[in-house]
Amino acid sequence: MILACRSFSARHVAIGIAVSFALLFCAAGAAAQASRVGATLEGIVRDTSGAVIPNSTITLHNPLTNQSRTVTTDEQGFFRAEQLAVGTYEVRVEQTGFAPYRQAGVGASLGQTVHLDIVLAPASASEQVTVNAQPSLLDPSQSAVVSSVDQERIEELPVRSRNYLDFVLLAPGVSSSPTASGASGSTPLAGSGFTFGGLRSRSNNLSIDGLDNNDEYTGASRTELSPEIVQEFQVVNNGLSAESGGASGGSINVITRSGTNTVHGDAFLFTQDGALNARDPFEAESGKPSFRRFRTGFALGGPVIKDKTFYYAALEQEHNRGQIGSDIDPTVASSINAFLATGAFPGLATRQITTAFSPIARAETEAAGKLDHQLTKNTTLMLRYTFTNNKESGDAFNTNGLIGASARGSSFTSDNAVSGSLTTILSSEAVSDLRFQAATRHAVLRTNEPFGPEIDIAGLVTFGRPYAGNSERRENHYQASYTYSRTRGKHLWKVGGTVNRIRLRADVPDGFDSVYLFGSLGDFLAGNPNQFRQAFGNSNVDFPVTSFGGFAQDHWSLSRQLTIDLGIRYDFERLPAGFNQDTNNVSPRIGLAWSPSPKWVFRAGFGVFFDRYVLANLTRAIEKNGSQAFEQVVDGNAAASLFLTAQGGPIVAPATGIAPSIFRPDPRMATPYSQQASAGAEYLLAKNLTLRADYLFVHGVKLPRTLNVNLLPPVVLTAANSSSLGVPNPTPQQIGREVFSPGRLDTQFGDIYQLQTSASSTYNGVSFTFNRRMSDELAFSASYTLSKTFDDASDFDEQPQSPFDLRAENAVSRQHQQQRFVFNALWELPIGDEEERGGMSEQNTGWLTQAFSHIEVAPILTLGSGRPVNPLTGLDSNQSHAFPISARPLGLGRNSLKTPVLATMDFRVLKYFPFGGAKRLDVVAEFFNLFNGANVSQINAVFGSGLAPIPGFREPVAGTGARQIQFSLDLEF
Repeated sequence: MILACRSFSARHVAIGIAVSFALLFCAAGAAAQASRVGATLEGIVRDTSGAVIPNSTITLHNPLTNQSRTVTTDEQGFFRAEQLAVGTYEVRVEQTGFAPYRQAGVGASLGQTVHLDIVLAPASASEQVTVNAQPSLLDPSQSAVVSSVDQERIEELPVRSRNYLDFVLLAPGVSSSPTASGASGSTPLAGSGFTFGGLRSRSNNLSIDGLDNNDEYTGASRTELSPEIVQEFQVVNNGLSAESGGASGGSINVITRSGTNTVHGDAFLFTQDGALNARDPFEAESGKPSFRRFRTGFALGGPVIKDKTFYYAALEQEHNRGQIGSDIDPTVASSINAFLATGAFPGLATRQITTAFSPIARAETEAAGKLDHQLTKNTTLMLRYTFTNNKESGDAFNTNGLIGASARGSSFTSDNAVSGSLTTILSSEAVSDLRFQAATRHAVLRTNEPFGPEIDIAGLVTFGRPYAGNSERRENHYQASYTYSRTRGKHLWKVGGTVNRIRLRADVPDGFDSVYLFGSLGDFLAGNPNQFRQAFGNSNVDFPVTSFGGFAQDHWSLSRQLTIDLGIRYDFERLPAGFNQDTNNVSPRIGLAWSPSPKWVFRAGFGVFFDRYVLANLTRAIEKNGSQAFEQVVDGNAAASLFLTAQGGPIVAPATGIAPSIFRPDPRMATPYSQQASAGAEYLLAKNLTLRADYLFVHGVKLPRTLNVNLLPPVVLTAANSSSLGVPNPTPQQIGREVFSPGRLDTQFGDIYQLQTSASSTYNGVSFTFNRRMSDELAFSASYTLSKTFDDASDFDEQPQSPFDLRAENAVSRQHQQQRFVFNALWELPIGDEEERGGMSEQNTGWLTQAFSHIEVAPILTLGSGRPVNPLTGLDSNQSHAFPISARPLGLGRNSLKTPVLATMDFRVLKYFPFGGAKRLDVVAEFFNLFNGANVSQINAVFGSGLAPIPGFREPVAGTGARQIQFSLDLEF
């Protein structure tokens, strides 16, 4: 079975399938699936007897821009308009001897294929045939598992941060990223925020107008857009189109709004005051933190030259100031503060721990402008500029409740991007699409305490300058892509390629101000650390990576009932010198959609999806390679001696007699990828109502992890052999545990942390989706997902408890969320509609009707299972020198803890006051976590070094947020 194959066999099976597909392409002569940047409109033209009508002229007219596209039916009466701009069209059909045909209001959404069955009447029967019916809600030609979020949902649903990507979580089979563990040494670098198919949040791809928008260093998204300029986006949980590449997880395809012949826009103001918010139950302080937020902006679109050139622009800015609390035990903080006040450990920069509220702030600007110009009748040029400037102070990262204010982080991010496209309709059957972009990202991370060291007292508090979180980097992106599409008979052929070059210049001084790990408060007061770690050398890196991708595919409509997607893709990422250049990256894709009746669609598919390399991972091996920089790590008495010598601070130069620890890439490092298989069915319950069931299997292969490959085999520690193993005073958690001796395979080095691609994951999930299209002022969607995810490493920096026992790492993944239910709706209350339809003026209606008319409500209800958490002793109990630490309490397996169930309701209520035409004023109130549920996002996973857990083990230390209330005004015109 292909799904069970790994490494060598999987690759050869893939190549075999690819060759077969290539032969099929030659025989069929066609290819492609629905576009990532547009829609497809197709159909068959017949007469009243059912006979097809060839050579009919079909005109697709957009009334908002007065622009049209013309196609012609072939010998089978079939027509297709591919790469069609998203919008609402009027379809006109003309043929000699037949009455003209007109169908208005045909909506074409992103990635959708709209099918029309057109019947022409004889010319003698009517002057014109007019049809007003909407196409079916089912897309019988779509073989992938996709969900769309349209402009109305983006504008009307409640969203706390004005980040439209939060709505990705409305899709079935998608979960939020797990919260950072907070363990010493864990990366503060956030991913995309979403996990698809149990894969990592760094493994997704976000595209805007067909071009990548990924932060290649972290795997997060890059430029942020105002929701005002987002037209719609599509969440592709299992995308079988070979056009999509560079991600083993999901894809999010975003398209931006364009102007029309009518000037339109809006201006808005959002405000929030902490006095109206609820108190966070997980903060140790009494009372509520202060918080004030203001966000203003506007959007404007219209014509530069009517019918030819259009603009759309959006700008918004946010300023907020507030406070954040902590969950640090006040008695612990008091003991440390009193001790440091005596002058103890003068080398320690942080002299006080506060449990009071600490200040936070945010200032953000998002700006974007877009220009669409019709160069010729068949050629369109699009240019877009986007800018983001975001500064977060005090709570950008390291917000675990047990992390002191000194170790919490601030960030500054600036993005600039210029992108464009040149789309040419070559003929009725062929479309050429060229896209390009140049972008730069400048990102700076800083912790509140600029000087080290980090002090980590297991399970109690972390303070000082942390290991990671003080870096500066610049990414420059240059991308070009080209796609050629051609319709031939029932085939839609598509071929294309992309080149994406990224240059990274970064200063990443992780660990350069030292880290001390302590097993207890008593150990800290006694100056007795369990471990010391510090980096030395040059922390700057400068290197490029270049990604190449090419694809060919066939979207083959065998009949109205059966569609097959066949595709093949090749990806290659050129890495810096010293890394293996993996060229064996052929990925086949196959999808099937079968519609036995107008009410049913069955779908199935399989594909291989190659990922990108996370540049933060590569940076470690380039920087700390032993010649440019390195780390020194020691335990026990040696660590205590250094702490005493440095008077509690970092050491000024490398210590003598301690071998350097380095990072190295595995010579066999390969491109990570996933194998995905899906099957599902969708049923049309009513004209605007569907029910869908989908099964998804995802196998993540060759996923990144870190392994210390310089250790000797471990030995079970006893009271008799503890001194010989370098543990003169073993803790109860060390007795009877396998422990690594100070000896090393290569005595030139202390530890060799190898960047491997040897981890894997497995996801099995079934989802059910109940969806109602907007009709009679009501739309809703409800989805339920039941899934299970296993892996043996959940991020690139995760290390096993023992490199000699990787089987023990196989457990539920940190990405796992067994059950998730999401419901969202848009509803305008049916009050006052009858009076308006009857022509009664607002002055003549009753006061009660006036008060409750023009009210819209929009809820989002989210229910979810708890997330797995990895239990830790809080120390390097087995002396593996894994960092982030990975030693687990005796008897507890990896990720064996779990946070409680999550339940939250966000609610938006709007009343609008119409002023005639498109003018209206919206008055809005939004409630986040309406019922103020105590939703836990993090628990204290530190067991401690004794046989009994420390107080606070498994207790909540952070939540998703107490109830917040936000108000806004929006003037639309």
